[in-house]
Amino acid sequence: MRKPTRLSLKRKLDKKVSELIRKKGRCERCGNTNTLQVAHIFSRSYNNLRYDFDNLLCLCARCHFWAHKNPLLFSEFVKKHLGKERYSQLIMKSTIIKKRTIHELQELLDN
Repeated sequence: MRKPTRLSLKRKLDKKVSELIRKKGRCERCGNTNTLQVAHIFSRSYNNLRYDFDNLLCLCARCHFWAHKNPLLFSEFVKKHLGKERYSQLIMKSTIIKKRTIHELQELLDN
């Protein structure tokens, strides 16, 4: 059996986390139940936040598109949605540079 690679583990984690977030069953902005997607507040390139549930929102395709086209309004929405404290913590976490090891990725997947 092949050893998992960092990329294969990230793909599995992305899929698992996406399923978990979309299980919320409705858009966190408008309440729509169709075309649900996972939106990252800080992009997936922020490895330390990629699987952080405070960094992930369940949005319909329309609201996800809106978020990308209106970053300042999206930021205001996120602030209100998370609350001041969680929003500030997310900002602080975004300054940490982290590259997860294969072991750490596997641990996240297992849990």
